[in-house]
Amino acid sequence: MTTGKHKILIVGGGTAGISVAARLLRKGHTDVAVIEPSEVHYYQPLWTLVGGGQAKASTTARAEASVMPKGATWIKNAAAQVDPDNNRVVCVDGADYGYDVLVVCPGIQLDWNRTEGLADAVG
Repeated sequence: MTTGKHKILIVGGGTAGISVAARLLRKGHTDVAVIEPSEVHYYQPLWTLVGGGQAKASTTARAEASVMPKGATWIKNAAAQVDPDNNRVVCVDGADYGYDVLVVCPGIQLDWNRTEGLADAVG
């Protein structure tokens, strides 16, 4: 059963997803939804400066609500499955969202343990 349907559905509320949502809203699209479970948004492009000692890691974090574009519907959930044949995305809790247009930009999943010793070195 479908929980909701949106004209444009974006999976991922990171820098890419937020930027796409904002641009679409500025272009006049009115039914834009973003699936993003996190309460905190990390501006990852700044991480290169953090790594170089030119910025503090704390400056990369903002409340997700503060970066979500006005007019976008924030679906505070995590996408688990994309079904493009039926134009739907199923979330981890079973919620099912239909769409006319899907934008997929879920970002990356950090896994420090995939490289031996990296988790301890990153500290």
